Amino acid sequence: MLSGPVINLTVEPERPFLHPYHQTLTMKMFMAQKGSVYVTFEHALDVIQKIDQLTRGIRKIIYLVGWQYEGHDSKYPAWFEVNHRLKRSQDETAGDSLKWLMDEAFKFHTTVSLHINMLDALEDSPLWDTYVANDILAREKDGSLRTYKWGYPISYTREWDTGFAQKRIDALCQMLPLARAGTVHIDAFHSLVPLLGDESYISPYHEIPVEQEIETQKRIFRYWRDQGIDVTSEFATSYRKSAFIGLQPMAWHFHGLDPMQVPASLYCGGKGGDPRFGTSMLGEGIIRKDPQMLAGFLAEFCQTTLPWYYLNCLERLRMDDDGVVHFSDQVTSELDKEGIVVIKQNNVLLRKGDDLFMPALWRDQPEIIAFSQKGYQDRVWKLPADWQTFQQADLFEIGLEGLKLLEENQSINNGEIKLSLKEGQAISILPR
Repeated sequence: MLSGPVINLTVEPERPFLHPYHQTLTMKMFMAQKGSVYVTFEHALDVIQKIDQLTRGIRKIIYLVGWQYEGHDSKYPAWFEVNHRLKRSQDETAGDSLKWLMDEAFKFHTTVSLHINMLDALEDSPLWDTYVANDILAREKDGSLRTYKWGYPISYTREWDTGFAQKRIDALCQMLPLARAGTVHIDAFHSLVPLLGDESYISPYHEIPVEQEIETQKRIFRYWRDQGIDVTSEFATSYRKSAFIGLQPMAWHFHGLDPMQVPASLYCGGKGGDPRFGTSMLGEGIIRKDPQMLAGFLAEFCQTTLPWYYLNCLERLRMDDDGVVHFSDQVTSELDKEGIVVIKQNNVLLRKGDDLFMPALWRDQPEIIAFSQKGYQDRVWKLPADWQTFQQADLFEIGLEGLKLLEENQSINNGEIKLSLKEGQAISILPR
């Protein structure tokens, strides 16, 4: 069995999550930083439409990074100005353009929301003087302001007790339709501030124990949920003494929790964790590097999110002493002697390493996605049991423009189909 710091173990969230994160491709889109714009709001919709084609309409959440002020990590703790460099020419304000994007993205099975931060403060922030005057920033024992790699940390408890945390959240919810999105991503929502070397306090001067700061973080989670908004964050256990199980449904980097004890519907991850249970993709780096062609996106989706989604639709039953994980529907997942992931259903191969032949369970009708990183010729795959009545299938290549017909009326013989895939090719198989 895997080990990890499971705290207040439960199989149900405090309140039902507003999104099924374990069956949602959750990513970030890096839009801008000081001096650079990578994706504007108008271009972002084009990227979202392409991603929807590549992912066959899977449910998605995309958090926008650098949507505010001058871009990524600018002007914290203030959140109250949309980055004007991202504006559409036809809109009066950048805020109008952001609202337009959030509304239009729903057409492509995508919820757009924000990447924010509740720990850091910067000297050029419009709220800097206010937060200093109200003694919200962390301080050393001698009363001097505490700093770390990314700025000046905030004491969650001081901000909460003075009412400024609630004011920040309320103002952002009034400015943008976050309640309709139903989710927000809080970056660096740490309780152990990295690089400070003191795990007892965020602010030694105020002598607020880290355990009390964690209780305040829980209040913050609950306050966001009171507004109709889930909170996801960067980590499950890193830089923390609590994983916030039951409050946080998804971690950007998922480490430190035992997936046999914590079901995916309660807590899942974007990247990291045990590959036998599937790991979803991040996507942010691909979008930032190549927002036009999204080179590498489809391959990563097929190798990560596709099996992750499939396994998350099943119940985790047990793990054998030899490391084989058993799921419902007679599905097993294991690492072979070379460390390659092998997934089978009723002993029928669905995945071996970078060759996959997996049902796209989010589709309304039967569909299988086949992918190969290196390609192959005339490989025979056995079809799932629910395909046994079909005699033929149509094959389509998956691409930025959607599906491109490759072959009609491919024969299905004895429940098997023969495929040939090029290097890095993904195809959709639909029953005739």
